[in-house]
Order: sequence, then structure tokens, then C-alpha cells
Amino acid sequence: MRKLALLVSLFILLGTTFSSPAQAQTFTDVPTSHQFYEHINYLSSDKIISGVDANHYDPNEFVTRKQAALMVARAMKLDMTKQKTVFSDVSMQNQASGAIQSANDAGIIKGYPDGTFRPQEVVTRGQMTSFIARAFKLEKEALPFADVSLNSSAYSSIRKATAFGVVAGYSKDEFKPNQPVTRAHFAAFLARALNDNLRLPVYACGYNPESKTNPDRQTINCLLTEAARNAETTIPPEIVKAVASVESNGWVHFQSNGEPMISSDGGIGLMQITNTAGYDVERLKYDLTYNIETGIDMLVKNFNRSDLPKIADHNPKNLESWYFAVMAYNGTKAENSPFFQATGKRNLDAYQEKVFQAIRENGLLSTNITSIDMTKNDFTYGEDTNHSIIFNKKNFTLSSNATPSKELLSEGNQVKYDGKGIRKLPSTTNSELIPTSKGTTMKIIGSPIYDQRKDSTNHFVWYPVETIINGKNVSGYISSSNIVQ
Repeated sequence: MRKLALLVSLFILLGTTFSSPAQAQTFTDVPTSHQFYEHINYLSSDKIISGVDANHYDPNEFVTRKQAALMVARAMKLDMTKQKTVFSDVSMQNQASGAIQSANDAGIIKGYPDGTFRPQEVVTRGQMTSFIARAFKLEKEALPFADVSLNSSAYSSIRKATAFGVVAGYSKDEFKPNQPVTRAHFAAFLARALNDNLRLPVYACGYNPESKTNPDRQTINCLLTEAARNAETTIPPEIVKAVASVESNGWVHFQSNGEPMISSDGGIGLMQITNTAGYDVERLKYDLTYNIETGIDMLVKNFNRSDLPKIADHNPKNLESWYFAVMAYNGTKAENSPFFQATGKRNLDAYQEKVFQAIRENGLLSTNITSIDMTKNDFTYGEDTNHSIIFNKKNFTLSSNATPSKELLSEGNQVKYDGKGIRKLPSTTNSELIPTSKGTTMKIIGSPIYDQRKDSTNHFVWYPVETIINGKNVSGYISSSNIVQ
């Protein structure tokens, strides 16, 4: 709440005064049946907004970019002295020239590609989300809207403000970024930012956890990826998704009757949690996200165990580093030994080997676990397959380079791409391909999104990117599996 209070000063476009809460002003043009009555009433009670006169709020009036610049400059104590600006349509004589230039210098409000500011134009929904995203340096992003193209300057900001719970689309696929912001909508944005109780519900990956139904494959891909990316400790999403794949073939958590899948050995749900000590069992059963987060927590605890061997520099971003942590998720027992003691051959039926195979087959990403410098003599155990493994060596090197996660990248990262080209849509099916040379440098312009074919079994993600092809800026999507770092 205190953090969000900055928004009060940042976007006071409507004649704000600050004082102790008082009786809300009654506006005859905002009846109790109005969609945003509660939001307007809340702000009015706290003297954050006022009407155009004693009885009217004028909810359908638009807010201009000039007003935005003036109030942002006042709130941020920017230099409001008239000055020369970089915009062709804002002269030094304009009373808002100082505010406009200062707000632009601060990176809060920007102009248009043609060099104009257009001070009398109204603030659009896309622009408002950009103000919010820049002000709070928001990072988390919701899934994109179909009517917001990658070329839109507000593409990432809209995803961020939506994830923030301040704005929402008119439908799942429609945001209307160019629609002007009215005083009523402005009040709604502001009230939601200030009051947790007015915040819009935001479902991770668009999945309602109370539905007790299995999401489609790509929604599960999103849930697993986002849970890993948002974990307090670094863990590659590729590892989490492969573990889920081995534990639950088909990525299934619920039965058709809404009850969780329970294995014969008591494993619960998608991540097949068997050791429930310290965890909420009911949530493990009915809260899919919590089930995933618990699986991640267990993997991280394994990664930090002092009794398990470490690979190379034990960097959590490298997939090979998780080899023994993954083994321990199923058990450090003889059946999971990397080698058969009798022959010294690789044990491809070991749990961790199956997990890395899933990374290769479904994530289309090869790793170098075969270059871990281990032999059968590094592991001691009895003939009983349930016998615990004794690790005779605690540190292993790699004879090849480690494989860094491709799914922990963020907006602004520069990457090299070895795929065939950029896709117009996040899919290899019915999606135009713009050919690029191998090793082409590209800039990531947003968080990962997921294959538009909801039933796709692919584990990898798609990044929205931009690059230069034949001297022109081109944007599109690339698969994470073909990124070279």
C-alpha cells in the first residue's frame, strides 16, 4: 500500500488535494449503479479527486497528455520552468513546456516517433499503462492481448499493468490500447492501485485455481514456467517441467471428478508429492499452483544439500548442475545410480536420466550430462535396488560446456538465435517464418509466452523479440530452445 501511494502523486490529473478522509462528495452524474461508483467514492472520500463542480464529476470527460505532464512534473518536483523541448509541436512559450520536457527526460512520458508530443491529445489506455509500468518499474507480465501488437510501444507495459491488477482487457483477447482514458476509468485505475480491496483478481496464466480442473497443456507449461521464474531461489524452468513430465505423464493433476490424482505410493497431484511434512496436504491436493511450488521447494532443498555431489561450479542456472538434486527428488537409491555396477554401462532408466531425456525430447534442448566425469566406482550400493547410494566423490567436473537455462531471460536481454528465423505467431504451425542467419542478435522485448496451439506438448517457451533484417526493424517470436547464450 505505501509503495502504491506514489501513484497518487504521480498521476494527479484531476485537481488533487491531500487531507484526512472526509465524507465523500455526492455526484449526481455518478449514481450508485455506475460501474465505477465505488472507485470514485473511495478517491473522493480521501480527497484524492474532486468534481468539475460541486455536484458533477463528469466521468466521461477525457484526460489530455498536457495535463498528465503538468501534474507528473508537479508531483515529482521536476523543473517546470518554460524551456526548449525536443518536440516539434511544443514551443518554449507553451506553459507546459518545462513539465513536458522534464517528464520526458525522466522517462515517464514519451513522445511519438515523428518527433511530436501532441499535448492536446487524450491519454490512451496504452499510454496510461506505460506511465504505471515505468513509475513502478514493474517486471511481472500477464499473457498478451491479441489486439496489442509487438510493434506497440505499450506492448510490455500493458502486460505488466494487467499483471499488477490495475487494468484489464475488455475480453481475453481485446485490450483496446488506443481507446482514450476517461475520468471514470482513470479513477478506477488509481483506486485499484491504492486499495488492495479494489484490485482486480489476477489469475496466473489465466487459470482459476478454484476450478479444480486440468488446464490445457500450454497453460500448464505457463504455470510451471512462471512458478520457476518467480521462485526465490534460481531454478531452471526446464528442470521443473521435465520433473513434472516424468512424475505425471500428460501433466495431469485432477481426476474428472475434481479430486486430485493420488498414486499407489501416496504421491499427490502433478508433482507427485510424497513427503508432505511441513506442507499443507489439502492445498497440495486442490491447489495446483501450490503443488508446483512445493515440488520446486523440494528440488531447491535437494540442490542445497551438503551430502549430494556437486557438478562443476554448482551454478543453479546450468541444467547439468541439477543432476543429483533431480535424482534425490525420486530417491538416492540404487535403481537411480548413473551406472549399472555389473557392467559399468549408463543406467538410462535412472530417474534423473529420464528427466533429462524429457528436456531433450519435449524441450528440444540437449544437455551435456554425459560429459560429467563420473564412473561406476564413484557410487557404492548393495544389490537391493532400494539400497541407498554412497557417494564416494562429492565434486564432478564437466568435459564439455554447461548448458544454461534458456527460460530465465528477461525483457531487454540481448541473445543470439540459431533457429531458422522469427515467427509472426508463437507457433511453428500456420505461422509465417521470417528467415534469419544463424547467430543473429535479437533483443527480448517481453516475458515468455506459450504456444498458441493449446494442446502442444512442447515444453519450450516463445520470446517476443525485435531485430534488424535488411536494415529494417522486425519483431516476432523465437523459441527458447534455439537461443545461443
